[in-house]
Amino acid sequence: MNREHDLPPQKQDSASQPTLWEFVRLAEYHVPSPAGASAALEKWASLKQLFRSDDRDEQAPVKSEDELRMLSQSRLQDLHLARPIDWRSAATALDTALADWLRPDNPGTPVRFVIGQPHCGHPEILAQWAADHGASAIEAPSVEQILGGDEHWLQAWPASDNLWVLAKLEHCYLRHADGLGLVRRLLERAANGALGRGVIACDSWAWAYLQEVWPLAQPDALTLQAFDARRLSRYLAELVSCPGQGGLRFCNARTGKEVRLQLDASKAEASPEITHLAAYSRGNIGSAWTTWRGSLRAAPDQEQDQEATAKAGETRPGAKAAADADIVWVSAIRQEAALPTEKGEAMAFILHALLLHNGLPAALLPELLPQPAHRIASTLLQLQALGVVALADGRCQVSAPADAVVREFLRRRGFLKDAF
Repeated sequence: MNREHDLPPQKQDSASQPTLWEFVRLAEYHVPSPAGASAALEKWASLKQLFRSDDRDEQAPVKSEDELRMLSQSRLQDLHLARPIDWRSAATALDTALADWLRPDNPGTPVRFVIGQPHCGHPEILAQWAADHGASAIEAPSVEQILGGDEHWLQAWPASDNLWVLAKLEHCYLRHADGLGLVRRLLERAANGALGRGVIACDSWAWAYLQEVWPLAQPDALTLQAFDARRLSRYLAELVSCPGQGGLRFCNARTGKEVRLQLDASKAEASPEITHLAAYSRGNIGSAWTTWRGSLRAAPDQEQDQEATAKAGETRPGAKAAADADIVWVSAIRQEAALPTEKGEAMAFILHALLLHNGLPAALLPELLPQPAHRIASTLLQLQALGVVALADGRCQVSAPADAVVREFLRRRGFLKDAF
């Protein structure tokens, strides 16, 4: 039997606990339940219900939101809650998914595709995977090369017997009359084997658009499986699982109940807060991690005690025990980026363009949109001030905290969106 398209069987940590990081075909991606997620996307309506006490009568919260403070950067560092996502484990999972394709005796398809959601680390994952395999890393063409259809970019491709990785297909085209020729030729040559064997990664929104301009069926395209409640609970538990932090507890600021993080996700159901966080982020670990960090709070006396202890160099066993038993409060109020009150179509087109390219230089937007440069600049400044758009590597991008809001905003207006 020809197994060139077969993925390795899913590994299990135990009889009922799935692998934390796993790559699957696009059709096998499962949005965490509640799958409809429209209720969760409606300003966390269901989550607000969650933070009410079991008694339906309105009761005073255990911790008033007004008295809670965002955790300082030093406290986040001390509690090991500020560590960025380590994508190396995801690169290992990708290696498992591509194992059959990589076999020397398997001709297979010349190119495999990996599709990543925004803020889900596909460039970092592919960079690590390329380094692990000694593959040539292909940089995206410049704006001038894209608009000029510069063949030199394709002609400079590594020799066909060298494994290569193109980690940002979304930066290889522009939604412009002159911005699609180069990517069409790239995809044609990749499909017919002219470029040899390689892996192409693409942002999910760009992938949806490119399927319209180059409808190349890719049933074997891979994506990182959703972090459902069990996976997310385990990941967050591993994030804080370190020596000296065994007593750290997370508690719902309204009810005072503990938000359980389970290292062994097979033992019990995840806390309702984690279940709703998984649904809200639609399984996107990058968005879930950002939202979780933004919800963590401390009471003023906790912050003051920690600062005083740090200044005094306190090392008494009693102080250590108190720190180990520390509580991190989980706020009932989400720090969700808000769109401007007057949400016109002009703003929608800007946000959509940023998503379709996984970020764009601000100076390039007037070339792609039928809006005057000063209007675009004004809207971008407004969106940046609201935290909806952030600047990264010289490109304006929809920020992780705004991802769900912008997705829903564009969905309601019928804009092309990704498959997640």
